[in-house]
Amino acid sequence: WEPYGYLRMQYIFVQNDPNVQFVGRDDGFELQNARIGVHGTMQGIASFTVSLDGAVDERAQNTPQGKLRVGMRDAYADITLAGELQARGGYFQTWVDPVALVPDTQREFVDKPLESRGMRSTEGWYTPGLPPGRSLGAAVRMAPTEPNHVGFELAVQNGADEFASNNDNDKPAVSAAAMLKLPNDGFLVAAGRWNPRTVGDLPFRQDETDLQGSVGGQVSIGPLVAGGGVMVQQTTFESTGGPKQNAFGGHAQAMVKVGATRPIAVGYRFGILDASSLITTDRVMEHTAGAVMAVPQFRMRVQLQFTHVQEQAARELSNDRLQLAAEVSL
Repeated sequence: WEPYGYLRMQYIFVQNDPNVQFVGRDDGFELQNARIGVHGTMQGIASFTVSLDGAVDERAQNTPQGKLRVGMRDAYADITLAGELQARGGYFQTWVDPVALVPDTQREFVDKPLESRGMRSTEGWYTPGLPPGRSLGAAVRMAPTEPNHVGFELAVQNGADEFASNNDNDKPAVSAAAMLKLPNDGFLVAAGRWNPRTVGDLPFRQDETDLQGSVGGQVSIGPLVAGGGVMVQQTTFESTGGPKQNAFGGHAQAMVKVGATRPIAVGYRFGILDASSLITTDRVMEHTAGAVMAVPQFRMRVQLQFTHVQEQAARELSNDRLQLAAEVSL
């Protein structure tokens, strides 16, 4: 058994928009993670991971108020079938979101890219992220362990939202992904996912189907670490018969390590998210400049970033933000 954990907290300043009262008026401390968990193995036959986080913010609606709670983050077991081939069961995240392949404690910027995290209503116009998040299910997978090796993942999951205790209808979500491992923790991954969902409360339940595709990667060459990802989604509304909705998002970033007594890196990230082709003015872009400094003797990292946000002209806001974060690995 190998316990692990980390704490991440930030102080965030968001520019107050003069015309929208809920944008920017909640500057202060935010606990991003209070993670504690354990990895375990059994004689090379099986392994497991279980973790909890005390900084889960469950808000998924257009509301400025959030509440912290303790929530399950991982709960799965892997059984070795042959060589590197494994069967996984439990509550886990698939490779559909390339950003999820970079651990929080190695993330170069304070927050995840725009297409992955979306936009909270306190930071701008509310826009949900595109990745599906965690779900209950099973998978057959082969994660590459050596550079230039290829792996794959085939998963069947409930497909309901991340905090659902069971499925939302009789149909599962199915995903498939392939990965190429690169030197120095680099990777290339491509994935697709089909998820027939049911949304709403009785008696107004409605069927919708998401078809998602993603590609992403990260490479490290000397002092340069570059990465990016793109996700597209098409939603079909079977119950209402409405027109199909297309969405896309992506990011590109680069960090350069600079010589110093402490390991320091500086970089830039561009992100874009268009959550619906049915709304012509909902596109948002972010330009982020950031720096990260490691403090090894304290098992700590400190991060600073400034983000300039651009909405389309009809929905433009004054909502640039400055974030300072500190992280400690337990």
